Amino acid sequence: MPTAVALVVISYLIYIISTAIWNIFLHPLRRVPGPKLWLAFPILRHISHIRGVLDRDMRAFHNQYGGAVRFSPNEVSFITTQAWKDIYGHGHRQLPKVTGSAGNPKDIANANGSDHTRFRKAMSHAFSAKGLQAQEPFIMKYVNKVISKLHAMAESQVAMDMVKWYNLTTFDLIGDLAFGEPFGGLDASEYHHWVSTIEFIRALAFARFKDEYPMVFHALERFLPKHLLEAKRRQDEYSWTTVQKRLHSQRDRGQADFMQSMLRYRGKKDGLTDEELAANASILVIAGSETTATLLSGLTYWLLQHPKEMEKVKFEVRSAMEKEEDITINNTTAKLPYMLACINEAFRMYPPIAGGLQRYIPETPTEISGYLLPPKTKVSIHQSAAYRSPLNFHRPEEFLPERWLHQLKNDPSSPFYMTTGKFCNRSQLVHGTV
Repeated sequence: MPTAVALVVISYLIYIISTAIWNIFLHPLRRVPGPKLWLAFPILRHISHIRGVLDRDMRAFHNQYGGAVRFSPNEVSFITTQAWKDIYGHGHRQLPKVTGSAGNPKDIANANGSDHTRFRKAMSHAFSAKGLQAQEPFIMKYVNKVISKLHAMAESQVAMDMVKWYNLTTFDLIGDLAFGEPFGGLDASEYHHWVSTIEFIRALAFARFKDEYPMVFHALERFLPKHLLEAKRRQDEYSWTTVQKRLHSQRDRGQADFMQSMLRYRGKKDGLTDEELAANASILVIAGSETTATLLSGLTYWLLQHPKEMEKVKFEVRSAMEKEEDITINNTTAKLPYMLACINEAFRMYPPIAGGLQRYIPETPTEISGYLLPPKTKVSIHQSAAYRSPLNFHRPEEFLPERWLHQLKNDPSSPFYMTTGKFCNRSQLVHGTV
């Protein structure tokens, strides 16, 4: 018996060593630079993710290895403009999305091919300039409500958790647009249970680990926090119930909100099913609320850290808008160039989605930013690493809103001159809400 155990252990060690040698020296991706320890022991990539430090590690790797980093045997991260075009589409179809067991193929974030096109078509009106104009009363309703709340707290000299208030506001707003009713967070000054259960996102790192190491995950599953999975179940139940309530309601809100936009093709070939409506309403709330609140939190932090820039923003706003009623989307986008520059710079320094939205190489080898990659390679742009790289930005670790001012970024003699396109395309709704 001891001999059999010894043989199993020795065989396993030989397997680990031979796999490490293959991954580092013989693998088709061996010419892409990256941390050899992570290539030899891919589980380190998942440990970093579960610990919540993967984005920090990826920034360090890109600073060390450059524009392309192979950080696991079949995963390559890029931070170049060419890679952005090659991966996410520029004159060609986008590469297929990487979807794991935690992804829902019935929502636009995880759907590929014809379903993604169908979902995008159904939502197009809500995210158009005309749609944003129709949504402005919704936006102002919740902006005015949170301003009233903050005024009252300011008079009482009570310290305010702005991260919480930003989240309460954006979740109420996007919840109203997506489900047809707000979560009531601003009225209660507390998170609705749907919002509080968004912590299930933390479970995505475990889901990714499960997809790669199912046997190891099964052995450790009993030690994982059960409340994360329960949170996802409760969230799905609420989404389904609320969407059904909206579908059976006789209330017509015109074409102003997301749900009405998604219902335009109901009963037709391209129409969304009830399951697809619930899944997409949920993903819109998560994508439109938490990300916007995160950006606002980052913007507040950086302005408080830079009093000079804060004074410039205050002067610009108070000069352009004498009263609260003057605060409209048209006025903010037309009359506040420095504030918009600060928003762009906060987005660069503190992107709501720091990591990469992964795609994979299909059946044919594909060139990405100068590297010919074999099929099944997972590729992405790591946004945080890209935005803080000296390859892409002058003095990248400094908060310098001036880099986004039109007269500087288009002046070849300026250190902020940009010869490449933007790395991000934020929706009009997000910009208008911020």
